[in-house]
Amino acid sequence: MASTTLNSLTLPSRTQPTVGASLQALWAAGQALSVAVWQAVVGAKSAPAKTAYQEAEELRTYAATIQSSDPEFANDLFAAADRHEGL
Repeated sequence: MASTTLNSLTLPSRTQPTVGASLQALWAAGQALSVAVWQAVVGAKSAPAKTAYQEAEELRTYAATIQSSDPEFANDLFAAADRHEGL
């Protein structure tokens, strides 16, 4: 007669967060919420959105500064600026 043995694999149980860790996460979320509400109420001024042309020119300026040290990467940046401006 044949017998079969079944070995069970015991996995470590996942530890539950402590009360302190939960309170710390709650405090961080409360801070983020209060900052968001404050900015909404005060009306934090954001910088005006840049046009695609302005962003492409900034990228070209950066590419020109690194062209002597890494010409291949600079060429990639110039191409990316051209593609971005075409959008």
